[in-house]
Parts: sequence; C-alpha cells; structure tokens
Amino acid sequence: MSKEVFQMVEELNQEDLQTQLALQCAPLLTGIKVSNLLSVKNQSEEDIFEMFRETRISVKPIYQSEEKRIYLLYQREELEAYLNTEEVAETMKMFGYEELEPDSICEELKKRYACYMEEKGAFPHEIGLLLGYPVEDVLGFIRHQGKNYLYTGYWKVYGNVVEAVALFEAYNQAKERVIRMLSHGIEIRRMLA
Repeated sequence: MSKEVFQMVEELNQEDLQTQLALQCAPLLTGIKVSNLLSVKNQSEEDIFEMFRETRISVKPIYQSEEKRIYLLYQREELEAYLNTEEVAETMKMFGYEELEPDSICEELKKRYACYMEEKGAFPHEIGLLLGYPVEDVLGFIRHQGKNYLYTGYWKVYGNVVEAVALFEAYNQAKERVIRMLSHGIEIRRMLA
C-alpha cells in the first residue's frame, strides 16, 4: 500500500463498516474476486444486509461470537460457476459436500466453523475453495500442514507462484482503488451500482 493510501486509511474511521469492507473485501467489491470473508465487531447484521440489498453481492453469516461476526460475501453466479468446475466440484465432494449450491454449502460451513471455533472440530479447509483459492493451494496447505509453501500473500501458495503473485497485486490495487474512492466520499453502495 502506498504511503498516500496508508495515510488515507489512517484518516478513515476504522470501526466504520465501509472502512472494513474496503480493507477486507476490495477485490470482491471491484468484481475481480468471487467472494471474501468479512470479519467485523458485533455490528448490526441489518446494516450488513442493507449494504448489499439489491446488489450483485450475496451475504451469508458464517460465525458469531461475543466479539465478532464473520460473513461470506460473494457474487452468486460467479461462485456457482467456480464451484461447478470439475476440479473444485471433486474437491468439495472430497470435503463431504454433495450439493454445490452456495446456500447449502454455507449452512454446512456454518456448523463446521462453529465446531472449529469451539475447538470441537478441525478447520474447514473448504473455506479456501469458497474464497476462490486454487485447489492445488488448498490441498497443498492441508498436505504440508501450512508449511513448505512457495510463496505467501493472501493465502499460502503451493502451486503457480507467478499466477498467484499477479493476482495478489491485482487485489492490492483493488484495495487502493476502493480506499481512494471511499476517502473521496464515494460510498460502497455507489461503487456497486
């Protein structure tokens, strides 16, 4: 992040939902990523749903604790298409998902993530696939237990480093673009119009 954009971030209200969306979900907001997780302090769920009402982005609650809420935000058609590619579909089935529709996946993921957070189950690695990570990176992470990666950025890379680096750079540029727009008074809903 450039010094100028970093300074813009410093001037934004860090607790504000729009600021958190810019920092956590810019690649999704700009349309270059199929989904993102949004983790916010226990803010009104209504505000989050209202933010994306009648937009291309769907919202599914994944987890809630006393301190925070985690949501999966996604572009429905793009995520469905990604989940139905042969390699991703086979891997999701390996994780125990027969139905590859985002709503049913999110319901099961919600249960698995709660078990993980309550230390009653393993981390649901399928979340990486829902976030659009390459299958080889998700499986590599599991196989190598998060070690021996070739590169790290938005996720740990076990496969195509050149492609991942280019994608990470695109995500960084998206974040800078969204932060600039937000700091100039353009609201997230307007960016999605």
